[in-house]
Amino acid sequence: MSQSLIRLVMVDDNVDLVKVVSEFISTQPDMSMCGVAYNGSQAIEVIRNVAPDVILLDLIMPHLDGLGVIEYLGSTKLVPHPRVLVITAISLETTAASVVAQGADYYMAKPFDLEVLAGRIRRLAALPPERPSESHLDTGSAIRASSGNSRYDVEASKALHKMGVPANLKGYLYLRAAIIMALEKEHEMGSMTYVVYPAIAKAHNTTPSRVERAMRHAIETAWNRGDINVINRVFGYTVDAEKGRPTNSAFITRIASKIKIDLATGKRH
Repeated sequence: MSQSLIRLVMVDDNVDLVKVVSEFISTQPDMSMCGVAYNGSQAIEVIRNVAPDVILLDLIMPHLDGLGVIEYLGSTKLVPHPRVLVITAISLETTAASVVAQGADYYMAKPFDLEVLAGRIRRLAALPPERPSESHLDTGSAIRASSGNSRYDVEASKALHKMGVPANLKGYLYLRAAIIMALEKEHEMGSMTYVVYPAIAKAHNTTPSRVERAMRHAIETAWNRGDINVINRVFGYTVDAEKGRPTNSAFITRIASKIKIDLATGKRH
């Protein structure tokens, strides 16, 4: 990666969007838009010539789609290997899972906030360049840790037990994996659909939608059968049996935050 500027290439057939993003990037002191392309075939040539640090890539384009570009990148030995930030209007979980499997590093849905985009770019550019196969979405190490090899595994298990989540449910395993991901990798849990569900599904040989449903069922079970006093201590009185349960993301984030606080203060679950 460039020592001074993050070198970018944007690939999107929306000319107006490319212009808006390019103008915004020009205002960022640590970034440079070094090339643009409006279809996948054109993108490959631009990427070869520019050698960018980060590629902003749309999925649906003429001649060659975004997945085709990702496949090309996976078959090459580009040095430095560019990070890929997929930006698309498609929000299907199956599409997100395909993007993850092909090797993209992050996924953002349109429309998006330009400042948030800049933050994602900086995070991707800061990833170690010598390990291109371990992308931001490759959360396998965190998921494998949920089998008992992580320093957070015991804490996550204790927290779920306290909340009343039965250990025999598949959702228990998925929630524990996601909590460990949040603790170890500091994943942005707002990206459950595009990051967490597909990664856990891949590790457990299932589908993102089944992971989501299993987590939901486990949380519902905890609210129906768990100790309401414990639930209130963890979540306050913002959610209860009458007002409804937290979302999967809110549940995981809150449990992970509590574990961090308890470990920092020396408290036990």
